[in-house]
Amino acid sequence: MRLLFIFLLISAFIICSVSSGGGFYFCPRPIDDECPLDHKINDCCAQSECRAGDICCSEPCGNVCRRKSDTPMGIIFKDGTECQLGHVYPKKWYQKAWDKIKSG
Repeated sequence: MRLLFIFLLISAFIICSVSSGGGFYFCPRPIDDECPLDHKINDCCAQSECRAGDICCSEPCGNVCRRKSDTPMGIIFKDGTECQLGHVYPKKWYQKAWDKIKSG
């Protein structure tokens, strides 16, 4: 009887650790649906820039490190996507024109 109890306890522990550690974490719902600023503020540009237990999430006012959630409500920032840390202002019309000239 004792052996059966130990087996069930170990099985439950393995199932719980596999189901919670499967890598299926999501960003929580953004605090604001729209950004009141005219620029973005990126606190992270990669998952490795967030502390343990947090993930980099894309929100209307920029990327921020947030606690992991079990339900998919927000958007996870994908590593390798073009990103700039800090305050990111939209390009002016002349900057866009210069980029077009440079690219040919």
